Amino acid sequence: MGPAVRLPLCGLILAAPLAALAWCEPPRQLETVAADDFRAGLARWRLEAEDERAVVTAKDGVLDIATPAGLSLWWRQPLGGDYAIRFTAVALPAPASAGEHAGRLSDLNMFWNALEADGSGPHPRSGKFTGYDTLPTYYAGFGANANTTTRLRLYDGRERRMLAGFADGAIAEPGELPMNPQTRLHAGQPLAIEIVSRRPSAADPVHLRWLANGHALFTRADPQPRLHGHFALRTTASRLQIRDFQILQCR
Repeated sequence: MGPAVRLPLCGLILAAPLAALAWCEPPRQLETVAADDFRAGLARWRLEAEDERAVVTAKDGVLDIATPAGLSLWWRQPLGGDYAIRFTAVALPAPASAGEHAGRLSDLNMFWNALEADGSGPHPRSGKFTGYDTLPTYYAGFGANANTTTRLRLYDGRERRMLAGFADGAIAEPGELPMNPQTRLHAGQPLAIEIVSRRPSAADPVHLRWLANGHALFTRADPQPRLHGHFALRTTASRLQIRDFQILQCR
């Protein structure tokens, strides 16, 4: 696997207001087709944890993730069509088991529209981040690298391609914008996440929207978009709480 590379920022829109991003227009409507209220365990998810000390629970309306190392939590149901994923996330200090990373805020990350190169669903992996380098997918890392980067990537099965991002100071790659309050995690503060995946059209070529608290941090209008596959929450050396997980279809 070669180093991550960067794609041009074609089709990128940053921090557009939610009102400008209507994508499910009448007569179609958004309908909730699946959800998890986190009151009945993890039956709808598949856990891949690099460290056996990771603790993941789903009860009393909260998915609680506390992990000292890499962890992915895959929604078992594949997604396709024009859909949105919505949930609320809260970042808390990483657990003591994270060692030198204990207490940090970091890594509200996710994969989506992930499929193996042969079109099958993602096969089980160890939870180590580099193990996913061969998995074609989109990836967003919000507040990653100890809350110093927020980036959108495309994995094509051979390399991890930077599409767009925000980063602090010396770690910024060419073309990245500076981090700002909208692109950082804030301890204990709820963050509403929405991912939109839709078929592009001549009138609206944007197929990907990634929003945080109503602000579209990333949008894409790529010539060969990924439009279906699997979703996973991803993190490392962190503690996250997730609530109100929903999948909506535009029908």
